Amino acid sequence: VLGGFLAGVAALTASSAQAMDLIDDRKAKQNGFDIIYEARDLDLTQAERDGMAQIRQNLEAAKSRIAESEKRVDSVLESYVSKAYWTEGRNELRRQVGTLRFDINALADTLPKAAKKDVLAAKAEFLAAVDKLDFAMRKKNQADATAALEKTKAALDNVIAKLA
Repeated sequence: VLGGFLAGVAALTASSAQAMDLIDDRKAKQNGFDIIYEARDLDLTQAERDGMAQIRQNLEAAKSRIAESEKRVDSVLESYVSKAYWTEGRNELRRQVGTLRFDINALADTLPKAAKKDVLAAKAEFLAAVDKLDFAMRKKNQADATAALEKTKAALDNVIAKLA
């Protein structure tokens, strides 16, 4: 019994207390690091769990995503069309349009009624141009795709101008 007691005392004295390292993760949380946990929190609304409310609250992030999408349509998508990389081009187009559709709606919701109507009409023209571009890429028609890309870029520039 005494041997067990001495072994326990020796184990307690050998394990000294160590300092805890505290990490300030407020910046990571602010940038959305913990969104995965919010997705599982049933006390939040569905829009907050999906991440939809975060972009609507941070309009600067929506504006920067629109600028990034415009840049990618102007450069990356144009290179895919010129090189006849049809599958990659269609994937890139759909990726950017999915983001643009949501961000344009988020910014349009902040505008007065008449301006919002103009933006949504311009967005409809942009989406019609995107459909024509997608169809031309699906048909693998270089001339039609190039012309449709120019119309799509002009329509996107029109939407962005109305948002400003």
